[in-house]
Amino acid sequence: MTVKKWIPAALLILALAACDEEAENGSLSEETPTETSEESVNSDSSDESGEETQESEQDVLSAIGALDIPAPPESTEEFIRQKSGPMGSAQIERSAEKHKEEFLEAFGDIPALPEEATEEELDAYFNYIYYLTAYSFPDPKHISDQMQFSLSGTPEAEERFQFKENYNVEIILDASGSMGAYAGDQTRMEQAKEEINSFLSSVPEEANVSLRVYGHEGTGDEADKAKSCGAIEEVYERGPYESAAFQEALNQFDPAGWTPVAGALESSAESFADLDAEENTNLVYLVSDGIETCDGDPVAAAKSFADSNVSPIINVIGFNADSETQAQLRDVAESADGIFTNVNNAAQLREEFKQTEDILLKWKRWKQDASIDLTDHSNTLAFEIIDLSNDWDTAELGQKLSLYNANQILREEGKLTLDQQKILEDKADEVQERSNQARETLKAELEKLNEEEEAEIQKQIEALYPDEAE
Repeated sequence: MTVKKWIPAALLILALAACDEEAENGSLSEETPTETSEESVNSDSSDESGEETQESEQDVLSAIGALDIPAPPESTEEFIRQKSGPMGSAQIERSAEKHKEEFLEAFGDIPALPEEATEEELDAYFNYIYYLTAYSFPDPKHISDQMQFSLSGTPEAEERFQFKENYNVEIILDASGSMGAYAGDQTRMEQAKEEINSFLSSVPEEANVSLRVYGHEGTGDEADKAKSCGAIEEVYERGPYESAAFQEALNQFDPAGWTPVAGALESSAESFADLDAEENTNLVYLVSDGIETCDGDPVAAAKSFADSNVSPIINVIGFNADSETQAQLRDVAESADGIFTNVNNAAQLREEFKQTEDILLKWKRWKQDASIDLTDHSNTLAFEIIDLSNDWDTAELGQKLSLYNANQILREEGKLTLDQQKILEDKADEVQERSNQARETLKAELEKLNEEEEAEIQKQIEALYPDEAE
């Protein structure tokens, strides 16, 4: 059993389990846990207060039931499949007026809970609030993808990951108007520029780097669409990194208009046309916070690029991307057999580039003495498992705080009583506990898989590189 085949196959077990469960039970989006029972709707009562309770229950349940809201996840697989809700995995701060307005707008005109709400109504209310505030949890497939990437240069790696004489790295950066949005005290563009500059300044001088931007001209207005969609430019031409020249390139553009993702990938493919994979290891990073808005097909463009003689490694980073954008960018990465990651801040973007820095240093050593250090193979996976666990924990906490704050907002709006708020908070605690158990289960399984294969990895090191293993 080779390392290359074993790790993705082991992690695929989780995906297959999820698919099997979907086939048996239907997808989560098809579940409707809040349907109004015939008994509760059709029961007759001569008691006037009973009739009012029945009517209010019908109003709440029918209003939420019509929305086809999925139930909160129960299993590890369901947490992995969970998509971010309309609030976009953004923590709701009750004290922030903008957050409050956005949540109430998303909540809509759902009726207030009656004072004597039934358990069914409380469940329906919680399910709806949970749906709105849901976070996406990290997918262990990302570990499999990263491990394939970290195998770069080794005999276990696919051909496109094996080291060649030349290494070419290109960053394709979204410079559309949405990159001007603030993330903390800086805009997304300012953060991206800093981290890209830091990353490329750290690559070996033997490597060639380039920076391509798109959507950096015009505005988001319809009248400027053609101009903006055609704004795709290699602002730093492929070659060794030079600090002053690269800084000048970064200063040439600011976030402006539309988002021609497909056009940028096609432009990149043209520039790589002469860099055949037989002599070149070609790496492309696409960093974007939005979906294609210029009528192109980025998935087809990525696949065509990946299938060319260039055989690039195309990694896609969503920067504070919403669920719709994440879905498209994930499809772009998968069509090119690349890696997709969504990051929410500069620190996470830095971490995504860090692994490439390590691989480029390994490539430099390979050029110098043709030796490849395999001993960090299982250690890399161990750190990836830790990162996944930490990211899961962050999502879990953010989701719980959003639920608590959403409940508080609804009580202030007269939708809930204080007692009902406490009941819904208890339900949030229960989901957090299930999420915590799911995280621990997933982490333990991945650690077990890594430990069991460590001996096999060592055997391969000794067989392939006996001098290195001593």
